[in-house]
Amino acid sequence: MYKTINEYTLKIFLITTLLFLFVVTVRAQFEEGSLLRGSKDAVYLVSNGRAHWVPNENIFNLLSLNWNKVKKTSDKDIAKIPKGRIVVKGKNQTLYIIAENGTACKVTNEITLKALGLRNYSIWSVPDEKLLKLPQRPLLVKGSDPSIYIIHNSKACWIPSESIFKALGYDMKTVIQIPDKEMMQFPKEQLLLRGSNDKIYRAENDKKRWVTTAALFTRLGYDWNSVLTVSDAQLKNIPEGEPVK
Repeated sequence: MYKTINEYTLKIFLITTLLFLFVVTVRAQFEEGSLLRGSKDAVYLVSNGRAHWVPNENIFNLLSLNWNKVKKTSDKDIAKIPKGRIVVKGKNQTLYIIAENGTACKVTNEITLKALGLRNYSIWSVPDEKLLKLPQRPLLVKGSDPSIYIIHNSKACWIPSESIFKALGYDMKTVIQIPDKEMMQFPKEQLLLRGSNDKIYRAENDKKRWVTTAALFTRLGYDWNSVLTVSDAQLKNIPEGEPVK
């Protein structure tokens, strides 16, 4: 029995050592700040042991990178490096994750950053004048299943249908896929919407339903801080259903 345990322990030690040496070798191969390009046009910025995809020219310029320093590398070598997402901040310290279409998705607080598993990521400080020129969208995430959530005040609000997703003007290219274990870190909430007036709506199936009174809102266990303010145009795009009474 003891021999079996010792053999198992030795195997775990050898596997861990080999993985460590593999990561060290990959990190040593590419210096911090290296710019890599494989057989396609995609450019990756290496930082903190990860390869961060630079999705377009706007983001390349946002990070003040130099095209002359992009190094042609084999796809096989790039595939060895763990992938990461670009996280930036402006002068006011607000954090944004750059989506695959170059959109800046706002991370509202440190709790959200931690839940996304991005706390140990590199964060690039960028000029506000460049950051403000980027399209900015809410933070949309999904796990391995098709459900899409908008992260609002550290809570995941489920978007109940594709038609509401489109009515709100969202784009699948701004949806960030995260591991299920990170997805589970977020408390789940009903998607509650409001425009410029005091009416609060519950997104349900393909429609919005007016929650008729504050007493009902409280009785249903909703959180006032979870109500997402959208433009009147976005709200108008969603057909109205029967009020919640």
